[in-house]
Amino acid sequence: MMEVILQRLAELERRLSNLIMTGVIVDTDYPLGKVKVAAGLLTTGWVPWLTHRAGTDTDYWAPEVGEQVMLLSPCGEPELGVVLPALYQDAFPATDHHADVRRVLFADGADFSYDRKHHGLTVVLPGEGTTTLISKGGVNIIGDVTVTGSIKATGDITDHKRAMDADRAIFNGHNHKSPETGASTSIPDPQQ
Repeated sequence: MMEVILQRLAELERRLSNLIMTGVIVDTDYPLGKVKVAAGLLTTGWVPWLTHRAGTDTDYWAPEVGEQVMLLSPCGEPELGVVLPALYQDAFPATDHHADVRRVLFADGADFSYDRKHHGLTVVLPGEGTTTLISKGGVNIIGDVTVTGSIKATGDITDHKRAMDADRAIFNGHNHKSPETGASTSIPDPQQ
C-alpha cells in the first residue's frame, strides 16, 4: 500500500515539475509550425509554439534555435506541451528600455519602432533594403513630406494646379517677345 502511494506521489511530483519549464529551442520544423525544446535533462518531441492569432486572421513569427522560451505542459506531460516564446536573456536582451516604445529589431539590422509618448514611427532598413507598398486603392499622405534623394514615378505627378506633363507642354511650347525688337523668341531647346 505504501509503495503505491509513494509511486503516485512521485508521479504527481514529476507532473507538477513538468507543468511550466524554462527551456531553449534546439530544433525547428517551420512547415509544421513546431519546435523541439531542451529544458534541463529533457528534450521534447515536436511541439507547437503559441502565436497571437491563428484563425481567419493569422500572425506568424517563428522562434529560432537558441531562443529561450517557456514550455507549458498540460497535465505535466511535455509531449502535450506548447511553447511560449520568448524570454530575454544576456545574449538577446530587450530592444528598448521605455514603457512607451514598441520596437522590433531584426538580425539583418532592420529596426521598426513606435514611440507613443513622442508619437514617432521609425523604420530603418539596412544597406540596400527596399520597401514595397501595394495599395491598389491608393495611398493618402496627410502632412508635409520631406524627401532626401530622388523621386521616380512611372505615372504622372500632379499637384493642386496641374500635372507635370501639362507643365512640360507649357514650357516646351512657350516663347517670349524680345524687349528690344518685339519679335518672338524660339521655343526652348532642349525640350523637357
